[in-house]
Amino acid sequence: MKKTLILGLLGVALSSASSFGQGAILLDNYNTGGPNITYGANSGGTLGAGLGAGWTVGLYYAPGTVLGAVAGTDVPGGAFVLGSGAGSTAAVFTSSFSTAGQFLAPGAFLIDPVGAAGATYTIQLVAYNGANYAASAIRGHSAAFTITTSASSSPTPNPVGSFMQGFSVTTVVPEPSMLALAGVGSGALLLFRRRKA
Repeated sequence: MKKTLILGLLGVALSSASSFGQGAILLDNYNTGGPNITYGANSGGTLGAGLGAGWTVGLYYAPGTVLGAVAGTDVPGGAFVLGSGAGSTAAVFTSSFSTAGQFLAPGAFLIDPVGAAGATYTIQLVAYNGANYAASAIRGHSAAFTITTSASSSPTPNPVGSFMQGFSVTTVVPEPSMLALAGVGSGALLLFRRRKA
């Protein structure tokens, strides 16, 4: 009986310790006062103004420090993984805070559900107004920045707004390879049309 009781208590203690050790961050630039996400060229909004309602912020992340990832409209790749699940997205400019270009997720994102708090991750935030980032015609992502995870039990996990730089959304420009392929196809059609004439 004593052995069973001790093993049970040990199991509870270990499960509690592992849950407190989970690494979390918070998609929040509202409580940090920015920096804001703004409208860029050809985005349908006023250039430089903060994003309004209808936009979503998400994140791609990689363990450790990843250098050289700059802001843009491409889909982050390489070591970066799309965040998913609770706390991985936030709405921009909601009625609860009405600040253009700012966002606040309803809860923390467990970026490292099996690792310890205090780990370093590299983040790229994304903003889009479609079904998802990859499918949106108007979108943008931040330059990469590092953040240290907080314990999941923390009432105030590290907010991304304290580490990110501001960025803008813009119309996605087709990749040069797609433009070249379209040009070759058009040239071939013209060549075949001339031969028929």
